[in-house]
Amino acid sequence: MNMNPIETKNFTYGVYARKSSESEDKQVQSIDRQIDDFLELQNKEQLIFYDTPIEESQSAFSVGRDGFNSLVSLTEKEKVNAWLCWHANRLSRNAIDAGVIVDLLDRGKLHHIRTPSRIYFNTPTDKMMLQIEFTMSKKDSDDKSVFVKSGLKKRYKKGLPNGKAPIGFLNDKTKEKGDRDWIVDKKRFDKLKLLFTRFLKGNDSLSTITDYARTVLELTTPKTKRQGGILVGRSVVEHILKNSIYAGFFYSKDEYGQARTFRQLDKQIPRILTEDEHFKTLNILGERNHPNMQNHLTPYSGFIHGKEGNYMGADVKLQVICDCLNKFAYRSKEVCPNCCIKIADMKNPKYLSYTYYYNIKRKRTRGLSARSIEEQKINNVLINLFEEELKISETFYMWAKLHLKELHDQEIEEDKKLAKIQRRALNTLEDKKARLRELFVDEVITREEFQDDLKKLEQQISNKKASCEYTENWYEQIEELLDTLFRFDEIIKKGSYSEKRKALELISPNLVWDEQNLLILKENWLKIFLEGRNMLLQEYPMFEPKNNVVFKGLNSVLDIRCPTLLGVLLKVRKITCKRKPIL
Repeated sequence: MNMNPIETKNFTYGVYARKSSESEDKQVQSIDRQIDDFLELQNKEQLIFYDTPIEESQSAFSVGRDGFNSLVSLTEKEKVNAWLCWHANRLSRNAIDAGVIVDLLDRGKLHHIRTPSRIYFNTPTDKMMLQIEFTMSKKDSDDKSVFVKSGLKKRYKKGLPNGKAPIGFLNDKTKEKGDRDWIVDKKRFDKLKLLFTRFLKGNDSLSTITDYARTVLELTTPKTKRQGGILVGRSVVEHILKNSIYAGFFYSKDEYGQARTFRQLDKQIPRILTEDEHFKTLNILGERNHPNMQNHLTPYSGFIHGKEGNYMGADVKLQVICDCLNKFAYRSKEVCPNCCIKIADMKNPKYLSYTYYYNIKRKRTRGLSARSIEEQKINNVLINLFEEELKISETFYMWAKLHLKELHDQEIEEDKKLAKIQRRALNTLEDKKARLRELFVDEVITREEFQDDLKKLEQQISNKKASCEYTENWYEQIEELLDTLFRFDEIIKKGSYSEKRKALELISPNLVWDEQNLLILKENWLKIFLEGRNMLLQEYPMFEPKNNVVFKGLNSVLDIRCPTLLGVLLKVRKITCKRKPIL
């Protein structure tokens, strides 16, 4: 032990033991073990302790620890004049607390800091060593912070939240800790499906659905080393029902630890319910703490307008039918206004949810009435549009994608050649621009001539760059359009809020409510597609890929024999690549 002999009877020690539950302290002794070491040292060196040791279970990464502040206060009041801890990094892992400790030494309030392995006196050398310990602790904290943020960012990019998998899923322990994906817990996943299916019928309270989970489903918590493996309780069931992860999304802070960011769950992980069903579940539970935006996730907002282009607002009605058969809006009430029974105590409540869209300007204008249209009616109109005009067979869908790939490959080669020519032309113009500057510097031309010629060259360069622009992702855009068209009715019927919004952005069916009927104004690309679809079906009524594709040899070279479809796809591509996305 490297210590200078000191007269211990002159010092009263403030004893401090800290162990955080965070990753910084995985290799650190427990608080009880630290105190055992202190007591052993006390008996050996005849040390005087002030009261009982101060115990702390809080990270030292940031300021504000109650135990540490108490130790500083005792030192300021001169009730202790020396400290005993297990290691210097137990005292501080941040610059502010480190500064407080050194300041106490400088002012003579603190004579020395003792650990089982050494003593830090109020000398330049010892204070330097103490500062090095604190600096290393701070650097270790910063390194861990960077590492953790990088790991979280990587995990969020994969579409997974941090922490243990929720009930219904398991962490894949075949992978390293921190990089474990989720796998389906076959023992519980199907039970959760049944749980949500029953609850969404709107006939259960939290108490009755918990009884169902325990007695009928026999749903248990996952077994761990120390706990689990027991039937779920009311709080666990409530957490399951409120958890958005089962609808395929979650919220987390951004990489700076700020804001609340919406994130999509990994698409390979199966969903138990849709986003709409999740929000309906929250409404049934009377959850008042979820963000306001969740109360108004209406898929057609922004896509439907009044006859004069006026904005259409959405009115979400959430009602419950009590056991006494009285129907009332429940979001702002705890009890039935008729029989005064609490909603949570109802035996067979029936929950209802409706969304209506109405012309806000008309509703607020005196003398005008605003008729609303129910969301289900909009769904029906769009499904009819799909059935009558948009529906494409699987054969047509696969055939169109083959033609699309061929068109894409051809354009890639053409674009490479065109880009080379355009780059040469741009270089020539840039050379002219440089020569023009030289002429002006050498006073061969006047300022007015220089500015006039420069303006013309700049315009030529701008035009040339514009003509060089090429939408590289047009293939993905058109392919996404085909995918959406192929399953448009499925999206409208069963899709989540996000899927519906995405489909509407791609198809862009401008919806107009004239207070009587819902009209659909088609964009140019959609008109061209529909015209081409009709032409193609007239030309090929029995559309079969095997009759229109020739495979040659082992490489299966595609021979295009459908110029009608190729022309249609080309027209659609030109329009959609210029089309601005809907905000």
